[in-house]
Amino acid sequence: MSGTSDSPAPRPHVLVLGRGKTGTTFIAKSIEAACPVPPVRFVMEPRSRRVIDAASDASATATVVMKTLFGHWRKKAGRLEALVEGRFGPAFHARIAIVRDPRDELISRLMFRPHGFLWRDKAGPREVEAWARVLEAREADPTMTFLEVCRRFREVFGIDTLKTLRQLGRRGVDYADFLAAHQSRLVVLRYEDAVADDFSSVEPALGWPVATTSALGGFGQTRRSRAANNWMKWFQPSDLDLVRDELGGVCRRLGYDDWTIPGDLDRRIDPEHHSAYARSLVRDYRRKGGALRKFARRLKNKLTP
Repeated sequence: MSGTSDSPAPRPHVLVLGRGKTGTTFIAKSIEAACPVPPVRFVMEPRSRRVIDAASDASATATVVMKTLFGHWRKKAGRLEALVEGRFGPAFHARIAIVRDPRDELISRLMFRPHGFLWRDKAGPREVEAWARVLEAREADPTMTFLEVCRRFREVFGIDTLKTLRQLGRRGVDYADFLAAHQSRLVVLRYEDAVADDFSSVEPALGWPVATTSALGGFGQTRRSRAANNWMKWFQPSDLDLVRDELGGVCRRLGYDDWTIPGDLDRRIDPEHHSAYARSLVRDYRRKGGALRKFARRLKNKLTP
């Protein structure tokens, strides 16, 4: 006498792909929070085959939600393609690609960049405080141009933000090319829909409803305004030609080709998401022992022959 046994259904593992500062963290954490098949293992920005293999090993007993950034695989494009195509890594049930208005991405990157400076020893709390005062000046004067803010950013950190603008345009087109090449495997979710609590474009692929969450755990420093069309407040008419020259191509590719700014727009920006946010990065740095880590790293470098 022979019998059959029902094998368990495969776990619905999810890959979330996007560019930096396009909402990938809060979207992936929202998907994790709504997942109906616990336990869930959240994998944050893997950069190596070893980390992905470990997630694969865990995928038999935990649902994997893996968030990865396109820019981290720029020099390993073949591996990212293999991951998306399912040639290695967990057997993803859904592969979600995030897109965001590149103009808003630019502003978000500008606000978050001091975080990287702090942790990579390229700046200290004093410089970030000086940057917060620049933002306070912009909060007080809505007529200040984006180019003037960029000039003051360079004075504080010694970094040319306009180079970031040009780089954003080039690499954004690379991302658009990747999405086009893998459109049969990727489901696109717009950041603007996600912040409006609309995940309808990806819920059929996931198989469960999703709502935005604020529970980001140790990744809370990535949260800022979660707003759309913030770029309109930042770019004065005198800024638009330069910004359009650099970002026009990627904006067209991703479907953000409307450059109309309402004439009666209130250009004031709120301190909570700008100067206060900059100061919160310093508090987070201190809370996580950034200064102690910096000291230990410098001591190690001195002692290393």
